[in-house]
Amino acid sequence: MSHSQQIPATSIALTYEDRPAPRDDQIDHGILHEFVGMYLRVAYEAAYEDFTKRLGPEALKPGYFTILTLIVHNPRISQTQIGAASARDKSTVTKALRWMEDTGLITRLTSARDRRAHLSVATKKGVEMQARMEAKAVAHLAALNDAIGPERCAEFIQVLKDMAANLRRSDERRGR
Repeated sequence: MSHSQQIPATSIALTYEDRPAPRDDQIDHGILHEFVGMYLRVAYEAAYEDFTKRLGPEALKPGYFTILTLIVHNPRISQTQIGAASARDKSTVTKALRWMEDTGLITRLTSARDRRAHLSVATKKGVEMQARMEAKAVAHLAALNDAIGPERCAEFIQVLKDMAANLRRSDERRGR
């Protein structure tokens, strides 16, 4: 067989030993047993799925819901303030604000004090959308609190806040 006719390595069967695949309850996760990031991702995906099911087809993305809620509760909030309050980067906030403005959920005003700053205000449509989403989000919040356990919820949220803050400080110390 010539070099160009060789069988690709990916099609060659594994030849470690002649034994069956591990049972689901015997899978060795290696370092993943200690990998907090994996558990955060799995928890986020489960929470996201619950959020979208409970809020229904008109649901905003969770990040957009967060930003719209901040705008509804803080009329004339700046983009910088939204980013800080939602822990989102400038480009993510900018994209969300443009979409909300284009769909008529918010209006952006130029600040009289600093013409470079844009202040966001929810429109009637935006206030109504946020209220509908918030009413449905209460059930989602209750489901999350039940999943965590009422006695552990406050501590769990504090651990997540501390983790985020400590990782950001660590990045700042390393100059990132």
